[in-house]
Amino acid sequence: MKKFIQAFLFLSTLLILAQASQAQDMCKTNPKYCKVLNDTAGMKMMLITLPPGAKLVTHTHPVTLVYCLQGGLYKWTYESTGKTESYQMKPGDHAQGSPEEAHHSWNAGKTTIKFLIIEQD
Repeated sequence: MKKFIQAFLFLSTLLILAQASQAQDMCKTNPKYCKVLNDTAGMKMMLITLPPGAKLVTHTHPVTLVYCLQGGLYKWTYESTGKTESYQMKPGDHAQGSPEEAHHSWNAGKTTIKFLIIEQD
């Protein structure tokens, strides 16, 4: 019985850690600025609309594709290091990336930014 309880606790811990390591749902953590356009076949497409000064709460990403529809100055800070980066987005800009660590981001410019994010589940 003791081995069963130890095994149960071990497997429960692994399950909790596995769930914690998955990327946070961008639209669930930022519903005011994020709209799910499609969620099928292990891919999720979202439209992000950030008016000037709008901030996204801390979140992570799995493998991601980004396509800019409406540009502006976009900044983000990584939680673990405090390092801030920025990018002047222009319509048509696109990028792809591997999973990202926890960060928060915001529109640091004077125009509304719109971009599509496609994430792999």
